[in-house]
Amino acid sequence: MDQKNADIQSEQPAPDTFNASQTPNPPEYVAASTKAEKKQPNRFQRFFRKALIWLVVLALAFLAGTVTDHYLRTMPLQDELNTTTAHLELSQVMVDVSKARLALALNDVAGAKAALLDTQQRLDNLLPRIAIFDANLSQSMPQRLSLIVSDLERDTKTAKIDLDLFNQDLLEIEAALFNN
Repeated sequence: MDQKNADIQSEQPAPDTFNASQTPNPPEYVAASTKAEKKQPNRFQRFFRKALIWLVVLALAFLAGTVTDHYLRTMPLQDELNTTTAHLELSQVMVDVSKARLALALNDVAGAKAALLDTQQRLDNLLPRIAIFDANLSQSMPQRLSLIVSDLERDTKTAKIDLDLFNQDLLEIEAALFNN
């Protein structure tokens, strides 16, 4: 049995001795060979690489400034535009009511109806703003306008009184919402 073990051990090389074909390259040699193969950038290439980095940084800063400027300028303008549009709608409703009052003063029921034809739609556009001022008033105004239009056929005197009250409410809304 010892003879067999000795034969097996003699066939296997000792762990300390390696064949030249089995030895791996040392890591320093591999790193040095890849560095030698890789061409170092010259001075001109380094300059343009740094310049490109700075141009990208400046472009990003410019873009961030442009976006910030856009939002800081347009947001207040958008709010002002919405306020102006609502004030214009309210003024148009007031003009419609004044035309209807004038037509009733001239006993022109058809003219009063024609003056109030688009008023309901304009009033519906204003209801969110009116609700800020008075929620109950925003709910009652469309009903009152419908009542005024129906009263034009039956009782013009009641319609005149209702139009006067409706006009006073519109003036109060304008004073509360749009006078600075």
